[in-house]
Amino acid sequence: MLIRGLIILLIVAAILGGSGYFIYELYYKDKKLDEVEAVAPKQAQPTPTPDPSLAAFEALKPLISKDTPEAREALMTFVTNSPESPKISEARAALSRINLAILRDPSSSGNTRYVVKKGDSLAKIGSQFKSSPELICWFNQLPNINLQIGQELVVPSFNGAIVIDRAKSMVTLLNYGEFFAEIPIVSAKYPATLAKGDIESKVVDRVARKGDKRIPFGDKEYPHTERLILLGAGGLTIRPLADAPTESATPAASPAASASPAPSASPTTTPVAPTGIVLNPQDFTEIYVLLKTGSPVTIK
Repeated sequence: MLIRGLIILLIVAAILGGSGYFIYELYYKDKKLDEVEAVAPKQAQPTPTPDPSLAAFEALKPLISKDTPEAREALMTFVTNSPESPKISEARAALSRINLAILRDPSSSGNTRYVVKKGDSLAKIGSQFKSSPELICWFNQLPNINLQIGQELVVPSFNGAIVIDRAKSMVTLLNYGEFFAEIPIVSAKYPATLAKGDIESKVVDRVARKGDKRIPFGDKEYPHTERLILLGAGGLTIRPLADAPTESATPAASPAASASPAPSASPTTTPVAPTGIVLNPQDFTEIYVLLKTGSPVTIK
């Protein structure tokens, strides 16, 4: 009987001990852990490592405030080495400004000085240097297309191409295959027939018209024409924003005609964006004169 009593006591002790341990684990231990965690010092969160490109861009600011070849090279290096930098948009905008300023500098090393000879015309000079008469006129800010023997002109060195990024709504202008400028798209409506993915195309025409009549470069009506760039991909066009006056890339054939004011739009008119790619007027003017028929186009 004594042995049986001891066995029963051991069984009861085991049951009570197990229950006590279970209660401790379930309630008391968790509460103690919560109390310990509540009074324990908070561990400081690690400070994120600053993006080194931010400091690099700040260091460039004094240099890139000037439109110099040195500033251009420094920005090109930054854009190439830090394509994911938070400052990449600001860097590309500054690079666009500097590239245009250098291109329009008559002393730029890439430009050619030319003295007009008897029988010369802008078209003849443009053909000789594989440029366009309108680009030469725009660059030299000529009052008209008439040339004088002995007149000195600067023929800019530019071989343009564009990349249209549908996802980013951006046009990138290239010169001899290198980044030249980034132009934001105001609005875009692509033809339904335009394929997805990368498309290689070209500029098939640059059109200036008044009503249904096409106006040639140099005509006195040319500054007041509606202009567009026609691409070979699905009839896609590039235009300036509707109802906004487009700055003329060249004056009319005489100074008097150049001074004629452009007709103003009614203040109650609501601009309606046409189909195709729409750019701000100033951006369109620059891209219109810098591209020519046959310039390569890539659509992404």
